[in-house]
Amino acid sequence: QVHRPVDLGESEIAPPKDLYVSIGQSQGVKKGSYLDVYRKISSYDNMTQKLRGDHLVPVARVKVIFSDDKNSIARLDQVVSLQNEPALIPQGVMMGDVVRISER
Repeated sequence: QVHRPVDLGESEIAPPKDLYVSIGQSQGVKKGSYLDVYRKISSYDNMTQKLRGDHLVPVARVKVIFSDDKNSIARLDQVVSLQNEPALIPQGVMMGDVVRISER
């Protein structure tokens, strides 16, 4: 989910996009933590008409700005370059993406 405040046209700066994620302090996330965001993509073999498997493709990295026991709010820190990863549509973080605590 993306939360965006009402733009009253008073600023040239785009409002930040807050991302609500269901991972929190009980999973080791705290304010200032970074989370890696992945999208699950399934590959299908047209010849055998069978699912070959699922892949987690990196999408972005977000920084946690608030965390409670089970949930956090994060802001976009870095989007994965299309030159280095498969093209994703839509590009950017979306509901249903997988998050993991960043090891970087």
